[in-house]
Amino acid sequence: MVKIVNNIGKLTIYLIFSVLITWTTCFAKEEDESLSVFSEFGLEYSDNIFGVTEDQILILNENDPDDAASYRFRGMDSLTDYILKPRLGMKWYPNWGKLTLTAWLQYNYYIKNKDSGYPEGRVIIKYPINKKGSFIFRGSSIYDYTKKNYLSGFNDINGNGNIPRDERIYSSALYDEYEGQIGYRYVINDDKDRILSGVNIEPFTGYSVRSYNPIFDNRDKDTAFGGLSIELEFINTISLEGSYRYDDVSAPGNMEYILYDETESSVDINGDGEIRGNAPLYTAIDRSSERHFIEVNPSIKLTEDISISMGYSKLTTKYRSDNHLDTEHYLQTAYRKKYKSGVSYDLSDAWSLEAEYSKTKDDDPEDGSYEENSYMFTIKHKF
Repeated sequence: MVKIVNNIGKLTIYLIFSVLITWTTCFAKEEDESLSVFSEFGLEYSDNIFGVTEDQILILNENDPDDAASYRFRGMDSLTDYILKPRLGMKWYPNWGKLTLTAWLQYNYYIKNKDSGYPEGRVIIKYPINKKGSFIFRGSSIYDYTKKNYLSGFNDINGNGNIPRDERIYSSALYDEYEGQIGYRYVINDDKDRILSGVNIEPFTGYSVRSYNPIFDNRDKDTAFGGLSIELEFINTISLEGSYRYDDVSAPGNMEYILYDETESSVDINGDGEIRGNAPLYTAIDRSSERHFIEVNPSIKLTEDISISMGYSKLTTKYRSDNHLDTEHYLQTAYRKKYKSGVSYDLSDAWSLEAEYSKTKDDDPEDGSYEENSYMFTIKHKF
């Protein structure tokens, strides 16, 4: 039943977007260039699609019957996968004070993990208020994204107060996410004859909501954020983009069952009269945090048609849990670093190609440390 509802939701998103494009196409005059429709087709390969650690990879490869009974890796058919990413979008320039509307919808289809597919969309509205300044609204959404499997329950069959692998119950964590951002883009310098040929800044602020399936609703997050982005251009050839973003993340902080290692302190934490290595403990788990995100993206235009780019980003998450039994968040800090490089080639005014490689290194007390390598190839076409 849940799968049927999810499919109806996905279909509804597609229908709304199709109607939007059809409506604008019908009402735009044939000779009017205020509307353009574009499409993209991306193919991505990832060697760690669920972000699992090396220890978890070894456990998964063991194919232990206890893991099958607990559904630990149910739906996680393959850690490596190819993802097809068809995208349909439009740009509309109505005669409303030079307002610009860009919108697209994309579906991410997993070849090996077919149940992990999900749609996403984005809307950008730009409204110039003078020659140098513009207000920009960015809205994005993700529907039914599969993160990974987490512990959702247990069955202490022998009643000994210790929960081994065969007594655990795992479920898939899925979430929807919606984000809105408002920024003011200001052109400080736009002089192609200077060495510093372009300088743009954009302060921004926004809010995002992440909502999980009911069994994992304590993982929900509401995030208020703000930051600043800067774009520099040198001799019309070299570009440097940088940004900083601060996030204030609020989570419910409700009670959850976790497995606590009582042998480290030799203390019966849950009060069942036993000291166990996997003792079930019902306690407050708070994923509230403050996050600092920095990103730098340089690029060089080699010719009129070919550009190369690089990128580096770092996300630092400082958890705010005040429960010392919440060992994965109390006084804990998580780090994520991402490196990327790419090349783009404009075949014509209508066609272009892009290729990108990225490497992610994540170290989180809750999910552990993992690495992911990703390769992306994209074909773009503007009608």
